[in-house]
Amino acid sequence: MNIDTFEQLWVDYQPDRRDSVDFWNKRAPSFNRRTRRKSADEQRQRLMEHLAHKAGLDHTSAVLDIGCGPGAQSLEMAPFVNRVEGFDLAPNMIELAKTNAVEDNCPNASFRVLDWQAADIESLGWRGQFELVLASRTPAVNNLATLQKMIAASSRACCMITHVQMRHSVRDQLKDLLQWNEQKERMARSFFCAFNMLFLMGYYPEVEYFDRAWESEATVEDAELMHLNYFSSMMTISEDVIAQMRKKLESMSRNGLIQEKVESKLAVMFWKI
Repeated sequence: MNIDTFEQLWVDYQPDRRDSVDFWNKRAPSFNRRTRRKSADEQRQRLMEHLAHKAGLDHTSAVLDIGCGPGAQSLEMAPFVNRVEGFDLAPNMIELAKTNAVEDNCPNASFRVLDWQAADIESLGWRGQFELVLASRTPAVNNLATLQKMIAASSRACCMITHVQMRHSVRDQLKDLLQWNEQKERMARSFFCAFNMLFLMGYYPEVEYFDRAWESEATVEDAELMHLNYFSSMMTISEDVIAQMRKKLESMSRNGLIQEKVESKLAVMFWKI
């Protein structure tokens, strides 16, 4: 097997980037509320401190956060380094990140709207400028080109963080309405493809696994937006099935809200440049 084999598996199922912007703009408020919870902050702080130590970061170091969302990882990393630059393609996420930076007193964290697919690291002046380049649970790194760009921006190390297994009390019930291919879901994951491509490129990625569990609450509309986006990134869904999913979600709601329990195995993949 060669790099081309894994690149073909690592397909971006969302060619219309405008849909991604719209989706993440709509999800920004609820996503931010979840990431700002104290329990989530504590777990993230321990992980960022671990990565800072692993990468040998200090108060002269710079970190790039790809697909930063509302800035959760960036703001936990900021106390350990000189500066953090984060970006996301959704303007609403960036506005929240800037607000969170002020609330957390992190003047060394800056944020901008940027699409990693189209980003030119030469014109940005980013080639080899960051001791650590981080991509945490983001679809921004989704093929060989975006992975290579991530490596090019680093002078020392890179890290990808992704869910490699998830059990959703709600999503798993919706799968029954679809001809869902669990094997395809696993093989299309960024971790599977990126690990093999990095190894074939001559890197030796180290992997650590962490178990996470949480409960969330969403309106029927938000739940439909989130789960429909997930499934449609893997397959074409008919209007009839969408209607069935909506009906199923409505039946699971109480007073307009859906409670969901999630169990996740988080993979942290780290490699030196």
